[in-house]
Amino acid sequence: MAAFEKVAGGQPDEPLGYLVVDEGGSKRNVPIFDQLFVGRECAGISERRRLVIDDPEISRTHLEIRLDAASDQAFVVDTSSNGTSLNGVRLERAVLLPIRPGDEIRIGDVALTFSSQRFTAVAKVAPRVTRARIGQAAMVMLVGDIVNYSTISQVTDEQVMARSLHTLWHQLGGVLQAHQGTLNHYAGDAMFAVWEVDRFPDAAELAIDFALSANQLVEQLGPELPLRGPDGLPIHMGWGVVQGMAALAAMTRSVDAVIGDATNVAFRLSGLAGRQGRASVIVTSGVHRAAAAQFNWGPSESVEIKGRSGMETVFPVIARKTPEKAQLANGNLQGNFDPRP
Repeated sequence: MAAFEKVAGGQPDEPLGYLVVDEGGSKRNVPIFDQLFVGRECAGISERRRLVIDDPEISRTHLEIRLDAASDQAFVVDTSSNGTSLNGVRLERAVLLPIRPGDEIRIGDVALTFSSQRFTAVAKVAPRVTRARIGQAAMVMLVGDIVNYSTISQVTDEQVMARSLHTLWHQLGGVLQAHQGTLNHYAGDAMFAVWEVDRFPDAAELAIDFALSANQLVEQLGPELPLRGPDGLPIHMGWGVVQGMAALAAMTRSVDAVIGDATNVAFRLSGLAGRQGRASVIVTSGVHRAAAAQFNWGPSESVEIKGRSGMETVFPVIARKTPEKAQLANGNLQGNFDPRP
């Protein structure tokens, strides 16, 4: 029977290729019939279509190999948390990429070499990609930034940095989820999160509550982390919260880019917070107007935002008011969205 002939259920009767698995010098050949899922668990996938590797650094379902006999094309797609490399180059997550026999895929410390008598032709046509939809939305945006990160990174071992940041971002991610925010991305020393105003009319309050809770977590967690500032003290962070209109564009299948002036302001504002005597959480006037009745505030300040003309009025957040005081202060305040930061 030819290798491309199907059996009942639509699967090839014979393997169309193999993955040569090298785990510390011990090699084995794993057949690929049409699809092969590789990971620590690969739950719900038949034995015929999965390769389980018991390694805590490998995701539950780390990657997928797809063989298209009709077009004589083979592909790999990364679905992991820690990443996948192809011939030494890190793959973009959730993007289908062509592979050929002899290509090496590496996950953690495990090397996977694709082997086949087929799929040797260079891909002439890339897989069809859905056209990106670019939209616009009113958002509250938050950036949290580690103070003096550049100096800290110069004097701290890279492995220590990586482990500490993994612990920090993982715990902050849980707090963000509890406050209904969406993580857009981490940028080394900073995290960027958003709340869509159409979905959450109280987006400004949610973002400020998250910033206060996250800052408290950092204060508790900091002494346990080996990262230290130039003064030898535990790390601390600054938090900037803005609101405004943003363009949304899909950069990959897993990440939407949030583009606009308000995004720039959020990053610049986080670089001011927690520095030179300022409060750890500061917000723009637009956020202040939306949540003025719910929080205690320090005196406003006019600051210069790099890359923008003029001055920006910002407000330091002290704490959330008690429900009784918040209700009294609310009065006739309107909760309408203001597109100004």
